[in-house]
Amino acid sequence: MMQRWAAHGAMAALASLAACGGGDSSESTGPSAQARLQLTVTGLVALDPVSQGRYEAWSLDAAGGATPLGTLAVNGTSGTLDVALPTNEPASIMVTVQTLKDPAGSPSAHRLMKGEWKGGRATLSVENALTLGNLPLKQVPGQFTMFSPSDNFMNGYPSFEECGVWLFNMAPRQTPQNDQWVRLSPLTPGWIYEGWMVRDHGKPDAIWLSYGKFVPDASGAITTRDDTGWGPFSGVEDFQTAGEEEFPGDDWFSNPLGFPFPSVLRLPLDLREKDATGGSRWTHVITVEPIADQGEPIGSERPFAIRPYRDDFGDTAPGTPRTITFRPEGVPHGDAARR
Repeated sequence: MMQRWAAHGAMAALASLAACGGGDSSESTGPSAQARLQLTVTGLVALDPVSQGRYEAWSLDAAGGATPLGTLAVNGTSGTLDVALPTNEPASIMVTVQTLKDPAGSPSAHRLMKGEWKGGRATLSVENALTLGNLPLKQVPGQFTMFSPSDNFMNGYPSFEECGVWLFNMAPRQTPQNDQWVRLSPLTPGWIYEGWMVRDHGKPDAIWLSYGKFVPDASGAITTRDDTGWGPFSGVEDFQTAGEEEFPGDDWFSNPLGFPFPSVLRLPLDLREKDATGGSRWTHVITVEPIADQGEPIGSERPFAIRPYRDDFGDTAPGTPRTITFRPEGVPHGDAARR
């Protein structure tokens, strides 16, 4: 009889303990077990998983240690992620581009955006991830111009000027820099700028012609040529090293080396070409590209998601400065919150 009462008391005590929150910790339903992070990023483009990789989110602790959160699901121009937080209070949230060449479990050098975690939220931007320090992307970089230096020795100037585009301040006193050099924000080691001329921008059959990749100096000045020099379609066989132009840019004059080139286009290009309504068909764009894209085969270049500068080429005469316009809608940004 006494044993039965003792057993009954022990069972009652265990029930009481469980009701007060005791027992196996795996049954915990406290806030730390339920905390989730919802991340939304806008201004993206879908990536080819083989050649370009994927967008990956990370939780960073105060010492910079990174915990992977998962891959963003991209739909249109937005990417989303809903995942359990590894800790209640990360120091910051970061998004990178991870390629097949990057080691698993650690962030790549292609750090796209980052945001400090405060009060259960983080606003993610390219500052301190894509750009060095807390520098924003430059909003007034300078000018680009219509120009074709590669044939001047043969045909003089002006001649076929409408087949070339070059990145320098034609009218320095009209720029904040007051000199010939365009200025762009210095980037972190995973990124590089690339210039483009785009035919029928925004349409499904748009043609993107790269004029090369380039990096600013420590002050942001673009004081050296891009990696294609005068350009593979400049008509100059040693196009990467020939000439004296220390600015990014290309001419599209002829194709003596037989590089792949869109069959619907004719050389020399007319970058002042108009559509049936009289509108300009060509657009000047500057993008930010993964540094790993350096050395990609000519004709295989493709633009990345970060497209901060865009302008119609227009129909003005040679020697006319064209202002580079910052387009905030071309720069990804995001928001993360605990739910």
